[in-house]
Amino acid sequence: MTICLENIRLVKSLTVRTCLHLLLAASLVPLLLPLPAPAAEVCTPSESTVAETRCVMEALQAKDRELGKALVRVASEARQVPSETFQTLWRDNLTGFYTTSADPSEQARAFRAERRKVCAYAKSVSFQGTGYGIFTTRCELALTQTLLEQLRP
Repeated sequence: MTICLENIRLVKSLTVRTCLHLLLAASLVPLLLPLPAPAAEVCTPSESTVAETRCVMEALQAKDRELGKALVRVASEARQVPSETFQTLWRDNLTGFYTTSADPSEQARAFRAERRKVCAYAKSVSFQGTGYGIFTTRCELALTQTLLEQLRP
């Protein structure tokens, strides 16, 4: 029973596209409002536009490194599951249904690409006052933080 529950948790935590679809559905309305505190407090909006842009870009790069490490950890945990059935299901689910990969670097790349699309769409419907780059980067920070919370051990 414990192995089964662990397998379910691992499959759930590795479905990057599922997270993106859920985040898109759940985040479009909230994105019209101020971002959640963790993403919003990274850089103060009172700085100059250049300084704020640099700050949010650096924060996003740091989050992406954190995400890369989390995906490697989850993939390592998945490889340690003794069931070959789980391994097959995990890879088939990721490569077939979600059109991604069991490779953590590929998962991160796919997440970043989809994340940018979601945030660009959110910007197009939000009418926020900040510029495109700052808005979308803050949005990407929030989405990445949400995924990182899902990937916690």
